[in-house]
Amino acid sequence: MIRRKKYKTILFADISGSSALYKTEGNLEAKKIVDVLLNELRLLVSDNKGAVIKSIGDEIMNSFDNVRQCLNTAVAMQQRFGDSLQENQLKLSIGIGFGEVLVDKGDLFGEAVNDAAHLTHVAKGGQILLTESVYKELPVECRMLIREFDRIKIKGAENNTPIYRVYWQEDESQDSETRLMSTSQLVEQFKSCELHLKYQGKVYLLTEAEMPFVIGREAQQCNLLVEGSQVSREHCRIIFSRGKFVLVDHSTNGCYLSVVDNDEFYLRREEYPLIDSTSLSLGIPVADVDEEVIELYY
Repeated sequence: MIRRKKYKTILFADISGSSALYKTEGNLEAKKIVDVLLNELRLLVSDNKGAVIKSIGDEIMNSFDNVRQCLNTAVAMQQRFGDSLQENQLKLSIGIGFGEVLVDKGDLFGEAVNDAAHLTHVAKGGQILLTESVYKELPVECRMLIREFDRIKIKGAENNTPIYRVYWQEDESQDSETRLMSTSQLVEQFKSCELHLKYQGKVYLLTEAEMPFVIGREAQQCNLLVEGSQVSREHCRIIFSRGKFVLVDHSTNGCYLSVVDNDEFYLRREEYPLIDSTSLSLGIPVADVDEEVIELYY
């Protein structure tokens, strides 16, 4: 019998890479390793006042009454088991949803369940992704390490919706999406929170008040129009987050950036802090652009 509806935070945690593990370690040893990890994840959920609903292969589904406790559990999962997972060439992907669910024979059903399951398969190993409903339920202090990650059509939805990523690692300086700033760089940036954008001879002065600044080929939605077959309607945007300007790409073909004194690199559906003078090209390498690239500088 289906019981009354409840509001729950749903967390799916999926261990990926087990197929390769079975080939290298053999069936019995690989299963033993995965079972130990899954059991440790279950214990962590229980310790944080969550409930393990079920296991689906190398994936477990959990529910929490408290959104913050669910987020803390997700971060703890990644932090505690990172070394064990890497040692066995495994990765943990986590998706979290929030909303009204139906309880039936110990299982949960509803949009929040479907959304969390979908985000788990969108997430790369080591990532924690949240739906917008989860983000809105979190207190302000919990949002400091959370940023909009992408805009996608979640399974069953008609329109694209924002999804968010938790940046749980203390140091992601090796990732192109995040860089550590020196004290001198911070001081210079805080002196003037103004970013200049130059394109086709026109200069835009961007401040925190103008954020977000959207770049793409859709006239009604973008602040800067850029034509081109590789340019998405809303290709990327510049936001002001935690005291700095950040480029956020959510396009099909990504962005190419060339930072002063550094090689060009590619960014797709990730974020990059705009610290130094940067040349930006949408969808194609900077060297292949026929007309002016977008110049960003302080």
